[in-house]
Amino acid sequence: MPVQTRMQCPRCAGSMLAESDNHGNFGTCISCGYVYESHVISVLELEEEQAVEAGRQRRRQPSHGKLRL
Repeated sequence: MPVQTRMQCPRCAGSMLAESDNHGNFGTCISCGYVYESHVISVLELEEEQAVEAGRQRRRQPSHGKLRL
């Protein structure tokens, strides 16, 4: 259910900047950094998305914590 992006931040009453990315539309407050998502997905859609992600394996494992000698 798409919702129109707010023009004023509900937290600090600052200006909101409308943005979008691969996940959808959202608004970000210029003053405090509050993020307001314009599209809220249902619990069922979220569970389906997490099930797909759980089945994937990383292409390359991270090298954090390994010593390179």
